[in-house]
Amino acid sequence: MSVQATITIVILAITFVLLIKSKISPVAVFVGALTLTITFRLAPLDQSLKGFSNPGMLTVGVLLMVAAGMYRTGAITLITEKLIGRPKSIISAQLRILPPVAVGSAFLNNTPLVAMFIPVIRDLAKTCGLAARQLHIPLSFASILGGTCTLIGTSTNLVVAGMVIDLLSQNAPDTPPLREIGMFDLTYVGLPATLAGIAFMMLTSRFFLPGKEEIKRIDKNQRLYVGFYQSF
Repeated sequence: MSVQATITIVILAITFVLLIKSKISPVAVFVGALTLTITFRLAPLDQSLKGFSNPGMLTVGVLLMVAAGMYRTGAITLITEKLIGRPKSIISAQLRILPPVAVGSAFLNNTPLVAMFIPVIRDLAKTCGLAARQLHIPLSFASILGGTCTLIGTSTNLVVAGMVIDLLSQNAPDTPPLREIGMFDLTYVGLPATLAGIAFMMLTSRFFLPGKEEIKRIDKNQRLYVGFYQSF
């Protein structure tokens, strides 16, 4: 094994340990790992910094700021009050939250959509006396499932579609019989999976996720992975 490969493995190991065991901000951990990568010249500088110019990442970053602005101004609260109301049970809250999130995730990026709903669900849980953890995790999974329903629902679908286009453009004799992936080609599989996943979460989440009594016993010193929501 070469020296560069050994250094890369060490940096990855340290990164995972710090993310799991330490209380250092994830942003600081990743920036530190990137700095070490550049310092030891493990990859060309333009390749190391290429991710910062990725349109998908920049779009997510901008939409996260939009989500924060919508929450600060109360715009998202006005929308969700009419959409969600004041549910009296976890099942009622999930029924009002998960399907709209899945539909929205089919046409919007998952990350900013979930980011918009996180503070809303937190406030809803406090107001209605519900267990937030029984809403936050299903929210995340509903957005992931909804993203599988359309081509633009998640960046993974777009990457695969781009690979198919590149393969077709090569016109190689051994190219498999493929065609470009359409907007709703994935719906035939994604929609049933989404409906089944939401139904499963609504039926079982209250048994597998901690309720209000269990949450009170959990350590309050929790790590937040979206920095600007710390002040909400």
